[in-house]
Amino acid sequence: MIFPVIGLAIGLFVFSIPSFSQEVIYPKAEIFGGFSMYRAGSTFMGWQASANFNVAHHLAIVGDFGGQYKTVLSVPLNSYQFLFGPRVMWRRNRVTPFVHAMFGGIRDGVGSTTILGVTTPAVASTGLGMGIGGGFDINVSERLALRVPQFDWTPMHIAGTTILGVTVPGAWSTNQIRIGIGLVVKAGQQ
Repeated sequence: MIFPVIGLAIGLFVFSIPSFSQEVIYPKAEIFGGFSMYRAGSTFMGWQASANFNVAHHLAIVGDFGGQYKTVLSVPLNSYQFLFGPRVMWRRNRVTPFVHAMFGGIRDGVGSTTILGVTTPAVASTGLGMGIGGGFDINVSERLALRVPQFDWTPMHIAGTTILGVTVPGAWSTNQIRIGIGLVVKAGQQ
């Protein structure tokens, strides 16, 4: 009884060998651009762009950049993210879900403003940043997809500083999230 089962298993393996060598076609690069919302205590609106270079069917190296803005009581506020890291994708015909872990920097700033004739200079703080998240690309055609949406948890480490002789230690700010939607253009084939 065991020999027919072994024979069947060997036969299935031998006949499936040609399917192992089938070439999987996927884009060399994917470029994303769109709208971004950044939540860090209050909501900032802006843009997000990324480019990922596919090194394998399910693996890419991504560079992700974003800028969001808000004005509070005539004071301009901004946040910029510049993150890099690996992205893992599960490519399907209609949808491509993905997850990533990106690392780099986040720069939060307050623009120069004049209140009652007094001008304050622009101030910014740049710290270690991360973008842990993922999203979905809905394939519209072979070369175009809609990213709806991309979610990222974006903690930032704020460096310590000394103010008037008092040392303030560095700390992690972990309450930021970023959501992006937009278009993905697929370039080349591998």
